[in-house]
Amino acid sequence: MKICYICSVVAVLFALTACQQNKSKADNKISTTETVEEPSEDNPDVISFTQNDMDDILVDATEEFAKHKITIIDFWASWCPPCRREMPNLVNIYNNYKDKGLGIIGVSLDEDKEQWTNAVKGMNMTWTQVSDLQGWDNQVAVKYGIRSIPYTMLVDSKGKLLATELRGEELEAFVAKYFQN
Repeated sequence: MKICYICSVVAVLFALTACQQNKSKADNKISTTETVEEPSEDNPDVISFTQNDMDDILVDATEEFAKHKITIIDFWASWCPPCRREMPNLVNIYNNYKDKGLGIIGVSLDEDKEQWTNAVKGMNMTWTQVSDLQGWDNQVAVKYGIRSIPYTMLVDSKGKLLATELRGEELEAFVAKYFQN
């Protein structure tokens, strides 16, 4: 009985660590998106995309990156419990480092605009937010192979990929170290 309880707790904790795409839907989908190039010294600007913000204004990520020393691209959704649990940490990091040159672009995998915008406002996410409201079929998420959220990509002012998949203390430590240099 005790082992079954422990197994149940472990299974629940594992399930709550990230929201994942329905694998069967993804595996059956034919992708028509462009190939993603890997970062290299010859091609540091590999991260680039455009998508509409909450006011339906097209945001060019490259232009956003140029405004900051470092930018966190945060893939998330309002319906994702791990994303919502991570958000206070992201808000704290942003508030502590925005004046030093930190930017964030939130890429939402929501399908409901009202739910998305309410979450942004309710969690005090004051940075740039974009979405095409296509859920897991979000063009940016598909382009970069995002299959679970929350997921972060960190880029420099030219869009060069610096790190991925950082959350919590690891994300804060990376940002702090970056601004110490």
